[in-house]
Amino acid sequence: MFAEEWPLMTFTLLSQLAVGTFIVLMFIKAGIGNQDAQASKAVNFGFTVVGPVTLLALIFSVFHLGDPIGAPRSLFNLGSSWLSREILTCGAFLILWIAFWWLSRKGKEGSVLGWLTALVGLTVIFSMSNIYSSSVRPAWDNSNTYVAFFGATLAMGVLGASSVIAFAMKGNSYSLTSSKTLKTMAYVGALGVVLPLLNIPLFISGLKSGGSTAATSAQILTENMGVLAASALFLILGIALLLHSLYKEGARPARFAGIIYLALVLVIAGEAMSRYLFYAIGVSPMIGS
Repeated sequence: MFAEEWPLMTFTLLSQLAVGTFIVLMFIKAGIGNQDAQASKAVNFGFTVVGPVTLLALIFSVFHLGDPIGAPRSLFNLGSSWLSREILTCGAFLILWIAFWWLSRKGKEGSVLGWLTALVGLTVIFSMSNIYSSSVRPAWDNSNTYVAFFGATLAMGVLGASSVIAFAMKGNSYSLTSSKTLKTMAYVGALGVVLPLLNIPLFISGLKSGGSTAATSAQILTENMGVLAASALFLILGIALLLHSLYKEGARPARFAGIIYLALVLVIAGEAMSRYLFYAIGVSPMIGS
């Protein structure tokens, strides 16, 4: 993969982590309600972390541009460019987060603003997916792009939310309501890992029968099966550790947090390897072929 793709790869991962974490925290906040004051404070701390991660993602996106100063001009093509829509929705997500965070400091944040922010976050991932799926590269121009991006958003979001809550709880025990809500979200996160993995054989099969350029992408992927296997292993192990911590270590909060941090690292590493392959197989068709 060319060196200039690394900022873009980092941008997609960090933005998906930020959006996924915010969305999962909104569901956890709704599930907990007012039944666990300590957990509610931990959730609010989690919301605070989302903004800096989003800002960092946007900084990496600027490094990818050939003319960073001219980035605002990209907004002039909203009617025809998914890149313009991605930039707009990313900016809108950050602005809405700022409003949500500021109001939460005053105890005035509303669920409507929170869910609106989450919805805009989903449009960020949708716009991002459309940038690649509308390209001429066969490895990207298919449903696998959506499955991979939304799956990563869900998986990293669940681990990100669980990690910031575990950190903010500072070793305190979880209430029954909080524990039940976290377990439910862990199963949702497992879907974000399992569904993209189940789609891989179908994806490779489609590439092999999709013409010479697609077949080249399939060959690159099969030649890097070691990376693909490591990615799958890290993702499965990460989500398994999360479930283990919620069911086995919940009564020992200090140990619980350490396992969740490890699970987060594993899932991010797994998604990073998967994203590396995503860019590596993005072969453009030769003119005239």
